[in-house]
Amino acid sequence: MRFCVAALLLAGCGVGIRTPVPAGPASDARFGLLAGRGPDPSPRALCDDWPEAVGDRDSTALSHVSYPESSPSLSCFTPVEHGETVRAGPTPPGCGYPDPRGLGAMISLAARLEGDRPGSLLACSLGRAARLAALAHNARTLRATIARARRSGATYPYAAIVVPGYGTASQGETTIADWLPGRRCRPGRPGDMEALGPIADRATRAAAALRAGVAPVVVVTGGPAHSRLVEAFAMLHVLSCFLPVRPDEVILEPCAEHTHENLRNAGRWLVAMGARAGYVITDDGLQDDYLQDSTGWEWLGGSIDQRSLRDWRFIIGSWRQASTGISAGFWFSPYRFWAEPRRGLGSVTCLR
Repeated sequence: MRFCVAALLLAGCGVGIRTPVPAGPASDARFGLLAGRGPDPSPRALCDDWPEAVGDRDSTALSHVSYPESSPSLSCFTPVEHGETVRAGPTPPGCGYPDPRGLGAMISLAARLEGDRPGSLLACSLGRAARLAALAHNARTLRATIARARRSGATYPYAAIVVPGYGTASQGETTIADWLPGRRCRPGRPGDMEALGPIADRATRAAAALRAGVAPVVVVTGGPAHSRLVEAFAMLHVLSCFLPVRPDEVILEPCAEHTHENLRNAGRWLVAMGARAGYVITDDGLQDDYLQDSTGWEWLGGSIDQRSLRDWRFIIGSWRQASTGISAGFWFSPYRFWAEPRRGLGSVTCLR
């Protein structure tokens, strides 16, 4: 009962806190480094038992919290202004996506998907039709993104705009509950948008960020957690049928059922695409607080870091509010030690 009351209190008020950058110099995970001396822990040691591998050396590495704005060229942190229009700040040197490595990664990834070898990118039980539709759609998006990059030569501050889903049981009664990628748009009926809830707001923000050049693609993440509706498919429908977004500008992640799974699964896409960072966008409800540096859920053992360590024994990566004008846009990197050398600990991630 005490847990339920506390959870209701947290849900009813915003408690997310974006902590200020410490004034003094430091060399720990808050600044993308692993504190302490000795050999770096191996990727296997980190991913098998993160607390055991780093806890004695650097307690700050047991949290996602870091200050990427302190070293933008290492973290690939770019601020994004949300006002009447969306405007991204300048891309730090060496961070524009796609670079040649990113293009090569997307080419290899498209071939994997076309060969029905998605690995952990589609590690959930979907019906055959839904699985094949997601595979085909994502392969088309990658091929189109590669073609656009080769044609224009453009690069972007972030590799992808990541949009977490939102689910309720009532979504299973909407006209798009059984809609699949590749099918015609459905006009909907009264009550559908209300049932989709924050999905529409998140998609609208993602579309604006995409058109502003924040990233070349949108990754929508969410499975059939609360009804038969696949949240990622619903977001694709909203983006491509009601907003100025092409279907081949959207990547589908149709498996996640909770926020920490949204981040893990989207992070897997960033890694597979050869990217260093993505831009997570959500609405002004509970989730934007839940993604902050301090949320209050730590008191209940329900923060993203705590759930990740409990479920998988590793930290997903690092994220930090990058938006101004709203508090719902976040730099996100699957590389917790983003300031370490990229030939070493700086390229270690458990999101493979």
